[in-house]
Amino acid sequence: MELQLETPTAYQLSIQAAQIKHPLLKPMPFNIQDGLSPDEAAILAVLRNPELRAVRDQHGIANAQLLQAGLLPDPQVSYSLSAPSGGSNLDSNNAFGIGLSWQATALIWRENKITAAEKQQQGVDLQIAWQEWQIAQAAKLAVYQLIIYSKQQGLLTEMAQRLEDNRARLQQAADEGLVTELERVAAVSAKNLVDIRLLALKLQKKQQQQRLNRAMGLKPHEAVRLQQDIELLTELNTPAYDTLIHDVENLRLDLMALKRGYESQEERVHIAVLQQFPQISIGFNHARDNSNLYTMGFGVSMTVPIFDRNQGQIALDRATRQQLFDQYTSRLFQARADIAELLVTIASINKQIQSVRHAIPDLANLVNAYQSGIENGQVDVFNYYVAWNSLTDKKIDLLTLELQLVQAGIALEVASGLYHVTPDFHGK
Repeated sequence: MELQLETPTAYQLSIQAAQIKHPLLKPMPFNIQDGLSPDEAAILAVLRNPELRAVRDQHGIANAQLLQAGLLPDPQVSYSLSAPSGGSNLDSNNAFGIGLSWQATALIWRENKITAAEKQQQGVDLQIAWQEWQIAQAAKLAVYQLIIYSKQQGLLTEMAQRLEDNRARLQQAADEGLVTELERVAAVSAKNLVDIRLLALKLQKKQQQQRLNRAMGLKPHEAVRLQQDIELLTELNTPAYDTLIHDVENLRLDLMALKRGYESQEERVHIAVLQQFPQISIGFNHARDNSNLYTMGFGVSMTVPIFDRNQGQIALDRATRQQLFDQYTSRLFQARADIAELLVTIASINKQIQSVRHAIPDLANLVNAYQSGIENGQVDVFNYYVAWNSLTDKKIDLLTLELQLVQAGIALEVASGLYHVTPDFHGK
């Protein structure tokens, strides 16, 4: 069992990635020598996630149920023996009887049982694919998050170094009586706040790395090098709402699974209705009585539908069918609502990103102006640091918005059932 937990080689992964079979994820060249891309992480999660192995076992169960549905009931064999135990003629023979019977009405609903099992199997396979899809998207998002956290960590580290330089400068000035104690404490406080932000970000990054390793079936402390040339989105151009909801019920794997489940239950309702009628068994028998007379006969037996009439099973199957229908319509409504909400969110983030991107050059020009002023002795160093930190904060804000845009884009992929919902949304 330990072999299942071993990480495969890069060569093994490349072969598995080229042979992957999934309704949405397509085979792709797999090369992690240059680092792991978001799409490669998605593929690796589907191939290696331990939780999916247990989920895929449901396919074998569905296959067994399909096999069982096609099997007819076994015939029944009976045998009886009776010996004389008293009376006037003790020389009589022992009597015996042999019978063979079979439930003929099983043929009536056999096709319905097979169809129900086939639909159930299709639904199970689609549900497995849906869970694979969600785990793949989670791994893809985790890579983007790690990339952005790394960039933010670099900016905060640079800011912390600047504030430390500023703190040391003000401490020296305070020792010489050139600045007030309030100014010195303010510099120390600013440095401490950035240190807290940096520690929180490092913890967040480590936690995200563990989630990614877990999704991809890697060991907790196994290092994963990410691809460095991944471009982040600064704008996401989405299709129109009507385009995204068109045929969404045949694109969302969970909706397709629910639909197959409803169709399977519809067949079970038909079976339950058919089973309320008399169930007939036919048989043949061969017997000998005590007077040594042999007989050959034919028999028919059937249930008399007076009390039960399979009413309870019919009511249960109909209620289950209604529940599945309501789940399907509710999920379809939710999918359309999610798409509409995500489109609004993406449009808003696009505008916020543009606003921040326009502000960054102005802040950069201000920092350059302050730097020139310091060289000429016309500007206080404190104002220069404030402007520089404001510029860094804006860059961090931009990265946060870009992460939100990626999250919304991946959520739109899940909601619409489309992978790479727009041509410019990819991991390379």
